[in-house]
Formats: sequence, C-alpha cells, structure tokens
Amino acid sequence: MLARFIMLVATALFIFGGLAMADVDGDVTAHVYVEVDPNITVGAITSNVDLGTIQTGDIPGSITFRIDANVERCAIAVGATKLYKGDDPMDPSVDPILVDEEIGAVVTITDGNPIQGGSTTLMYMGPWDYNLFAGHKTEYRTYESSQDGFFSQDVYVTVGWFQPNPELTVGEYSGFVGMWAAVVL
Repeated sequence: MLARFIMLVATALFIFGGLAMADVDGDVTAHVYVEVDPNITVGAITSNVDLGTIQTGDIPGSITFRIDANVERCAIAVGATKLYKGDDPMDPSVDPILVDEEIGAVVTITDGNPIQGGSTTLMYMGPWDYNLFAGHKTEYRTYESSQDGFFSQDVYVTVGWFQPNPELTVGEYSGFVGMWAAVVL
C-alpha cells in the first residue's frame, strides 16, 4: 500500500508539476516615452549701457538681449525706468529723467518678425517698478522666429527718455531696462 501511495504521489507530481526545464531563449519589449516641455532662457548681452552725454532732448538707449527657446514663437514685453541721479530713486531733491512713453519701445529680432503684420514698436501700457526705480512696461507682442523649430537669437531693444530741463543738476543719472519673454504654443 505504501508503495502504491508513493507511486500515486510521484505520478501526480509529474503530471501536475511537469518537468522543470530552463528556457534557453526569450525576449520582451517595453514601450517607453518622454514629453519634452517648452523652455526658454532670457539674458542680457549688453547689461551695462552708456547712454552718452546730454544737456536737453531725446536720450535713446539700445540694449541687446538674448532669447533661447525650443519653440518658434515668443511673446515679448519691455520695461524702462526713469533715470535717477546718483542711482538713488529715493532722493526727492533732484527730478529724474522720464521715460518717453509716447515713442514706445522698439523690439527687433535677428531672424524673424512680429506675427500677423504687427509693429516692432511696443507701446507702454502701465507702471513697472524695479528695486524702487519707477518706470513703465509695454504690451506683449508675439514674434515668430524664421529658424526651423526654435527661437535662439539676439533681441534688440531701443527705448528712450526725454530731458526737457536745461537747468537739471549735472551728474550721472541711471535706471534699468528689462525684457520679459514667454513661449507661445
């Protein structure tokens, strides 16, 4: 009886357990993917600009910025502050030189243009403050690169100030020009 039981158990193990054999070959494939997010970097090529010498009149300033993005369209806006004597926006004893709001800011790019026939002149739309330096910020305008699939180029910004007072205290007056850029999908 014991022999018969052992034989039944051995047969059951063989039938239900099968023979354990190692695979000698195999393969499998997994599908992988990644999304590339839009990105942008903005920098100033000319971060310290000498506007020259003036007694009265218009003071133009040209600043070169750089935009590098992995899209072809970018929205751009510009800000300019008043120019303050001695780099001190808190001294009320000397009037600052004002931003010429009427002329706006001219923004041109190396390879491309504003979309839909837009002007390269961006008009000032509201206030902008940078480290207590009061100023004005322009509207945003969308520019499209002529480069294939990206926007990687210099951006030229020209803003202006107006100094009407022939008796303005002599000295160095300074302020800031800023640029904002965002990807447009």
